[in-house]
Amino acid sequence: MHDAGGRPNLRPVAAETPLVLLHPFPVNARFWDPLLAAGVGDRPVLRPEAPGFGAAPPRDGWTIAGWADEVAETIAAEAPGGRAAVAGASMGGYCALALAAAHPQRVEGLVLIDTRGEADDEATRAGRMATVARIAAEGLDPVLDALLPRLVAPDAPPAVRRALRDLAAAQSPAAVAAALHALAGRPDRRPDLPAVQVPTLVVVGEHDAPTPPAAARDLAAAIPGARLAVVPGAGHMSPMEDPAAVAALVRGHLEAMPRG
Repeated sequence: MHDAGGRPNLRPVAAETPLVLLHPFPVNARFWDPLLAAGVGDRPVLRPEAPGFGAAPPRDGWTIAGWADEVAETIAAEAPGGRAAVAGASMGGYCALALAAAHPQRVEGLVLIDTRGEADDEATRAGRMATVARIAAEGLDPVLDALLPRLVAPDAPPAVRRALRDLAAAQSPAAVAAALHALAGRPDRRPDLPAVQVPTLVVVGEHDAPTPPAAARDLAAAIPGARLAVVPGAGHMSPMEDPAAVAALVRGHLEAMPRG
């Protein structure tokens, strides 16, 4: 059901409904520190980590859908009412989409940041597997040297680049390799998007190369009532590159959601 403005009719959100933040590849939940410092409102925050990242135990053969199942269990156990607003960036956005598809009863609202609905194409999958092989042969540092410059805008400040490098380098090579397998194996979520019936905001950096604004526009267009916001000057890591702008978008989206 939708209201006269085309937005889904939704049950009110309890004031204590938490915000779940799902981190991108190849970093852990500390990625969200700048965003939280900028302020996203008064909700409690949960920051589940993908297997092997940060404090999360490693697990061979994990999948994006499996991570979403774990997040659903966390929400059921820790969120009043068993529901949460969920924001995911890049890999975390893939997890958020899987969560919304498999566990819609756990999701009160979505913020999808620098992500897309499509599965990898053959060339992208092959590139991920080549990166796995390079990690095995050369270690993580050469991979980060090649990858990280693509994840930020061309004029991203040196401090942002250093912070991103420090976070990525703190992850184990095995965790990064396992995540590449998980990313390559994720399904196409586009068939699930019309069924999303919660308030959704899609955020993308103006200079996002891996998931460009065109992909974000397609994602927003496929979700009923979704809004699109472009962060000027930012790349694929927009919450780290311009935390104040992204925090304001997240805060505004959460405040606009109906609350009981």
